[in-house]
Amino acid sequence: MKGLEKELKRARNEQKILAEVSSHPAIRSGEIVVFASFITESVSKLVGIERVGVWLFNETKNELHNVDTYLLSKADHISGAILKEAEFREEFQYLLTEKFVDANDPYTDPRTKGFINSYLKPNGITAMLDGVIRMGEELIGTICFEHVGKSHTWEEDEIIFCSQLGDQIALTVSNFRNNEVNKELQAREKELRELNESLERLVEERTKNLKQTNAELEVTISSLRKTQAQLILSEKMASLGQLVAGIAHEINNPIAAIHASAQNLKESLFDSELSLFQKELKDLLPSLDKQKLFLNCLDVLKTRVDMVSGKERMRRRKEIESWLKSKNIPESFSYQLIDSGFELPILEEFEILFQDSDVFAIISLLAEEITVFQSLSIMQLAVERASKMTFALKNFARFEVSTNPIKTNLHENIETVITLYQNQFKKKVTLIKEFEPVPYIEGYPEELLHLWTNLIYNGLQAMTFSGVMKIRTEVLEDKLRVTVEDTGCGIPMEVQNRIFEPFFTTKPSGEGSGLGLDICRKIVERHNGQIHFESKPGKTKFFVDLPFVLSV
Repeated sequence: MKGLEKELKRARNEQKILAEVSSHPAIRSGEIVVFASFITESVSKLVGIERVGVWLFNETKNELHNVDTYLLSKADHISGAILKEAEFREEFQYLLTEKFVDANDPYTDPRTKGFINSYLKPNGITAMLDGVIRMGEELIGTICFEHVGKSHTWEEDEIIFCSQLGDQIALTVSNFRNNEVNKELQAREKELRELNESLERLVEERTKNLKQTNAELEVTISSLRKTQAQLILSEKMASLGQLVAGIAHEINNPIAAIHASAQNLKESLFDSELSLFQKELKDLLPSLDKQKLFLNCLDVLKTRVDMVSGKERMRRRKEIESWLKSKNIPESFSYQLIDSGFELPILEEFEILFQDSDVFAIISLLAEEITVFQSLSIMQLAVERASKMTFALKNFARFEVSTNPIKTNLHENIETVITLYQNQFKKKVTLIKEFEPVPYIEGYPEELLHLWTNLIYNGLQAMTFSGVMKIRTEVLEDKLRVTVEDTGCGIPMEVQNRIFEPFFTTKPSGEGSGLGLDICRKIVERHNGQIHFESKPGKTKFFVDLPFVLSV
């Protein structure tokens, strides 16, 4: 129990540090020394690490310079140490190839063996964690956690925490470079302005014969000013693009793995003759004709993977129960048949399948395979949506982002998110859709998907996945309103004015980042819309008002 309390305390401290670090003014100003000093002291004191240091590479990438190291036992900052690639060539190579170096025993770890005599022993270091700092593909340095005294094993949350701090340092370095470029450009602009003033005075002193020369100089100066503006924009976007491209690349790897795994599962579960499904089918139905009929029935049901609720579900249940009764089959099978996509015409078409003695086994096998097929289909749909997001990120990184919104079918947009959560709606959640006929709106579909995902999932969590959710669309004069209502516990009155704040959350520790509703607000604002809510115990409504035409 003490170990768990220690981990929870460390996690809270890590979150507190990240919140303070991400809002530190030194990030924007690019004051890397101030920022490094703040990080090293905060981490050392709150997490209890004896030595925390920030090291950055020089321009030629052959030396690591210590920007700042905080010593907890001495409550002191030191800096200025230099590690040269010529002396630690092998150790530098690990920084090029790995995201982090987690040396629980640096005296035996091959990645840190070169530091033993010159660095580890003199400082009494018993465990070392180096988080590699990159800006896009560029390696710019490391943030180093060093324990002194008793041994320590680096946990996953510590490694992730170290990497997140490295990202903030990379952003600060990027801003520092941008600020340096801006200073240089401002100096050049001042020189050009002074030159322009000098030329104007010179032109006034000259005769009318020099007017043509003066006009040519004005054209040159105008061109130079445009070039300056383009250089400022290009430098800023290049730094941002490197970070975005790196993030999109990292996200694509797990997406590809999920897609490949889902495809392999589909092939092995449904297409392979050696699958457990095929074996169960042959054991259950020895007749080849009935096996073919079973597979035909399964193919028909696969095309009918949809959600059935309300009056339609009740109608199907009555028809199916009546048919089961006429065949002397227990009526309790009706629920499995409905969930598998059956209707009366399909039952009548494949009636011969249900004439065997082991009807329960046949229905169970059908329901099991349809459930697996639904789950795999949802996985592939989610992967497709995630792939579109990362594709959009990569386009942004290449500066090919479209500034023009597109015509969007809002109902289809919302239905996509509902499909992703259809298993939740099948269980203890009743979904009511009140969709009025509405025209297409101008917008950014991928961002709207993120908006509905946050609002719907927040509602499901508020109801603890049991209750009634209502989604309504309606036209209000010159705008379209979407209302997401849930029967959850509601938002306490004392925090209602804070729920759109970044990093503020009413969820238990570890269950929310506090960024979901802040992202929703930003998406709605980008669409020139408004978002607001009404909440009391048992009923919470979020209203999203969007214009039909988006001015950009």
